[in-house]
Amino acid sequence: MDAFTFVLMLIMDFIRIDIFIVFGLYTLVFLISSIILKEKDRLYKLDDISSRFISFSGLVYLSCLLMLIIFILFKGGEERLNLFNRMFGPYWFAFFLPPLTYFLITQLIRFKWVRKSRVIRLLFVPFLLITFEQFVILITSLHRDYMPSSWSMVTNIDLSIFEIIIGFLIKILFYSVYIGLFYLITERLKKFSFTKPNKEIN
Repeated sequence: MDAFTFVLMLIMDFIRIDIFIVFGLYTLVFLISSIILKEKDRLYKLDDISSRFISFSGLVYLSCLLMLIIFILFKGGEERLNLFNRMFGPYWFAFFLPPLTYFLITQLIRFKWVRKSRVIRLLFVPFLLITFEQFVILITSLHRDYMPSSWSMVTNIDLSIFEIIIGFLIKILFYSVYIGLFYLITERLKKFSFTKPNKEIN
């Protein structure tokens, strides 16, 4: 794997893990807050900025995926053969379904009626929180025995609930920083004029 492929995959993993999953958590917090809080103006403004950010992230994710596919196809060799097997093999849907789902959800968030609908937003949450790979792992790990005593699996990762909660809080904190930076950049770009000012002719 060369450096360009590695960087593209790193960007895609970052967007998928640190932005899409956290947006799913944020959506749950937003839906609960919109029911509880009486002052909703700031909440809806934050949601508007967050929705624009997630739509932009969806476009970046799809762009990275397309660049990765085109780069591997033109590169040739064994990587191209592996990509063809993944794209057109018996599990082709596992290759196409997750990126298309992410892209459709992030672009549907652009519409105001989707943002305002609590039911639709709630339906988006499982698709953002649980990836297709995690769903397959969960189902295959539980299919042998349905007794709760058999659900624990031997892993090298030993995380307590406290560590998981701290991890999610840190991800939400970083997501807030990303939204803040996105807001500052977009506001600065709105003030920036791309046209040259007309000079007065004497």
